[in-house]
This record gives sequence, structure tokens and C-alpha cells, in this order.
Amino acid sequence: MSSIPYRPEIDGLRAIAIIPVILFHLNKELLPGGYIGVDVFFVISGFLITSLILNECKQGVFRFSNFWLRRIRRILPALITMVLTTLIVGKIILYAPDINNLGRQGIASLLSFANISHWLMAGNYWGHTAESSPLLHTWSLSVEEQFYLCFPLLLVIIFNHYYKWITLIFLVLSLFSLILFFYGSQTHPTATFYLLPTRAWELGTGAFLAILSSKKILQFHKIPVLAAVGLITVLISYFFIGGEEGISPLLIIPVFGTALIIAFARGADNIINWILSASPVVYVGKISYSLYLWHWPTLVLSKQLFLKNNTATNNLSILAVIFILAVIFIIAVLSYNFIEVPTRRNTKVAPYILSILLVAVAISGMMKFWDFSEDTSFYNITEWDGNLYNVNPIKEWPESIKKRMKGIKVNNSDDIDINVFSTGGIKKLYGAKTPEVMVLGDSHALMWGRILDEIVKEFEISISFYAADGTSTFFNIPPTRKAKGTLFFNADEKYVFDSARLHFLEEWKPKVVVISSMWSELRDMSITTDLIEYIGSIGSRVLLIEQPPKLFFGDKNAPQYFSYLGLTPKKNSKQYSRHIDSPEYQNGINLVKQITDKYEYCQRVPIADLFLINDKVWVIDSHDVLYIDDDHLSYSGASKAKGRIAAALRDQL
Repeated sequence: MSSIPYRPEIDGLRAIAIIPVILFHLNKELLPGGYIGVDVFFVISGFLITSLILNECKQGVFRFSNFWLRRIRRILPALITMVLTTLIVGKIILYAPDINNLGRQGIASLLSFANISHWLMAGNYWGHTAESSPLLHTWSLSVEEQFYLCFPLLLVIIFNHYYKWITLIFLVLSLFSLILFFYGSQTHPTATFYLLPTRAWELGTGAFLAILSSKKILQFHKIPVLAAVGLITVLISYFFIGGEEGISPLLIIPVFGTALIIAFARGADNIINWILSASPVVYVGKISYSLYLWHWPTLVLSKQLFLKNNTATNNLSILAVIFILAVIFIIAVLSYNFIEVPTRRNTKVAPYILSILLVAVAISGMMKFWDFSEDTSFYNITEWDGNLYNVNPIKEWPESIKKRMKGIKVNNSDDIDINVFSTGGIKKLYGAKTPEVMVLGDSHALMWGRILDEIVKEFEISISFYAADGTSTFFNIPPTRKAKGTLFFNADEKYVFDSARLHFLEEWKPKVVVISSMWSELRDMSITTDLIEYIGSIGSRVLLIEQPPKLFFGDKNAPQYFSYLGLTPKKNSKQYSRHIDSPEYQNGINLVKQITDKYEYCQRVPIADLFLINDKVWVIDSHDVLYIDDDHLSYSGASKAKGRIAAALRDQL
């Protein structure tokens, strides 16, 4: 077997990559650009793999089977161990419905498509779903494994048939990927973050560097000062290149800096070589793979355990952080010495690795498909009546939403005697009487449907609901066909729906238009202007219902999650959970205030103060659960605001 000369400074560079990643995952504010350590790893991988393949090709000893078996021995033993351990601990610690997702993550991680899976299922790397996924970090391993699968084929073909053009070919391919990255970072940021084609330029930078070195086009060791420039560039990037999407075009700076370090940090007389080759730094670099594998699930599961036992906060104390870091380091040392090293050069171990891989995939599959749920039998039945007032053309929820609503009574038919005059498309279904009240909004308007229906019955007036799940409350006037479709409307149906809303506003001229929306998703007041001013122009008054406080746990089944947290019901008592007072939530609260301040015919119905005590939210009243998820109230929860909404509506009539 051929090999390339060992360069301890590259192991040192791995240490410079892994430490920022861990600090970033501990707390983004510690090192805003710490995630860039992954980009540094990509460049290193591209350089080393290309150097190895080119060296073996030149000696005529390269074999695809040998290459891939080495990758199997290098990557899979520690990965399989980490995944199996995470599955076992996750089964004990995690919120029950999340165990299915953990099983799915396990399959994706073990079979090298975690980047694709997380892109499709978890979405934004900075989102709550992603950040609570114990195997999220394996996306980068999947990118590298996909590279290892495809790249040798390409490199060997070019080496054997187009060697004189090899430098130009890889330069063009890397530039093409870089252009895709720049374009995608603006148009499709999540896909750009996760997928190989838009990450290939980073691996390609290392590959291009290896080709230059192999062909001796440049004498890298002659300009050692550039290694210092590279190291300073990378270190500064950790502090100053932030960005919530993690794919800033500025990533080209640390990637280029990494290339400078690899190229010019050679030679004992080079100070950067001396720094990176220091024994402690090199050792951290040697165990960097195990550190990367184990740090993220340890952090996620530790935080989940902390949340389960303390619902007030998910911030870890200094002592807890120190303890967790010590645990991560100890596990990484054990993983390196007892798993990585023994299996790396053992040529007989591959069949055993693949057998255990199949077992791990099977266990992951069972966890993915088994029906896990928390016990909610001690609560009263939690009800959601929004579907009764929903005018979506598609009434059927996707399976993911159905699963999330498990155990919640969803009223879909004539379970309740409702007084709804709604419309589907242009056709009038409200009867002969013109409604005095019209309701516009998204699922947050549906949330108040039964309460509003009860109120107008008491007032002996009519109402029309024009609210639709997953559909924007506000639209251009006049409506345009350029509007995109939604989860429940295609583009044409959305245009018809917008036109119908405008048509019936003009025809009915209701006394009051009630608007409720997920205000936190709106950027600014300009989005609301067309509709609000049109309603005023037809002489109607507007009642804006504020958004309820948003809970900390994301888009989960609230009764089940409260059970997971141990919030068992107590007769005649209130129980509380934590509020996420995000900038988006505050922007939504302020937006409603701005509208009512600007237009005298608009009135605000405050909601937050009914549920909030400091940063805690009232979520259980005796045996009644007041939420169905993190931002929608149940019927019991919505009932708490009935008197206030009724009083406001009476004032407007």
C-alpha cells in the first residue's frame, strides 16, 4: 500500500478546525463563525484524498476496492458506535415522538445521505428542529462520503486519459461549484448549505492544491509567511463571519486561508509549522474525528435531559458546560484509542464492520417506524376546532401533521353546532343574510373560530369565516396570478381565494373585519397596508387579535410534551412553561400596535398578558391543556380570551 508523507501540521490544523466547531455548538455567541471549522475540514479532506490517489496512480498501485475499504475502516467503526450509543441514550432521554425522527436520522447517517435527509426534513441548520437533532452533525460526513464515492472515479479517468489537462479541469470544476454556491446562497440557502454540488468547491480547493503539489507547479515551501497569513485569516473568520444561514459568500476567505496553511506551513523553520506541530495541538487533531462525532449528540442529549428536569431554562451552567466538555473529551479519547486506531489498518475487519452496519440500520429502522408517544391520559381531552372554520380546498392534512396532532381531538364535522357562513371559491354558502362580521386570517384565525362563533351567537349577529390554514392573511389588491401556491392551495386556487376575499369584502361591507395572523412571520407593516386600507375604504372597522405567547419547544404536540416535562395536572392550579421571547415575536406584537396607532378604525385585542408571567407561559389550567403546539391555543386556551374579544367586538359593532 502506498502512502503520502505524514505532515503533523495538518493534524494541528484539524485541531484549529474542531475546537471552534465545538465552541460554536456550545454557544453561537462564543464564536459566531465557529461553524467554519467544517469548511476547513473539507479543504483538508480534498487535499489529502487527492494527494493519496495521485500518488498511488503514479505508482500504478491504485485500486478502487482498496480505497473504499480504507474509507470504510477509517469512518464507519466510530460512526456506527456513536450512532448506536445515541439511539440507546436517545430512547431513554428524548421526547417520545422525537425517537421516530432519531431512527430516521440514524438510517441517513449510516447510509451516507444525512445531508439530503436533514435538508428535506430539518431544514435550516439554525432552526429548532435541526438544533434538537442529535445526529444533525453527520450531514458533513455524508458530504465527504459522497465525495469519496464519486471523486476517485473522476480523478482516475482524468489521470489516465486527460492528465495534461488535469489542472485546468479541476480548476474549472471548482469554479463552477463556487458559482453554484454564490448563486444558491442567495436563492436556495438551505440546499446550498447541505448538498455536495455547492460544497464541492471547498473539497475541490484542497484537490486543486494537491494537483499543483503533485505536478510541482509551485514550490510552496518557499514563501512561509503566507502560512501565517492563512492562519490569521482563518482565525479572524471564526470571529467575524457569522450569518444565520452559514453559507456566506465570505466563506471563500477562510477556505483560501486554509489552502495557504496547507501549502506553505511546511518545514521545521516555519513558525506556523512549529505552532501546529506542537504535541498537544497534534493530539487534538488526531482525535478530531472522534471529537466531532461525539460532541454534538452529547450536547443535544445533555440539554434535553436538563430540559426534562428543569422546564424554566435550557441554558447550561458553567459547571455543567465544563463537565460536558470533559465528558466529550474523554469519550473522544476512548473512541480514538479503542475504536479508530485498532480498526484503521486491520484489513480483516471490514466484513465485521459491514455486518454491524446492517444491524445498526435495522435498529434505526425499528425506531423510525415504531409508534412512540407520551402518556396524556391524566389531562382532559384537548380540542382543536380550526378545521370547522377552514376554507382550504384540501381538507386532508399531511401525515406529518396528523402524527403531530395525535391524541388531540380534531373536530372536522358536525360535532359542534356552529353558525358559520363561509365560502369555498366564489360561490356564496352563507345564506341570504349578509354577515355583520367577517374573519380573515391563517391558522391563528382558525384558532379563535369556535370562540368567535359563540360570541356572535350571543350577540345574535351573523359571521363569515374566510380563514385558511397555512395561507397568508394579507394579499395584493387587486390580487395577482403571480402569487405562489401554499401547502393547501395551488397557485390558481390561491388567486381565486384572494379574489373571493376581495369580492365579498366589497359586496358585504361587514361592520367588523376580524383579523388574526401569525404576526411574527410578517417582516413589516407594508405587507398589511393594501388590505387594511381597503377595509377602511369600504367603511368597515377592523379588530386585530394579537398572537399568543410562543413556547420554547418548537412544533411539537403540546399535551405530549408537557407530559414529557412532567407537568402533571393539579386540581385548581395553574402550571407554566417557558416562553421564547424572540425578536420575531416582539416584532409581531409591535406590528399590531403600529397598525392600530396608524388607523383609527383599527382596534387591538391584546392576548399575551393573559398568559405571560415574566418569561413563563400559563399552559395548563387544572386538567386542561391550553395549547396544541408551540403557538396555537386549544379550545380551552382560546376560551381564556373570550371575554376580552367579546368586549372588543361589541365596541366595534
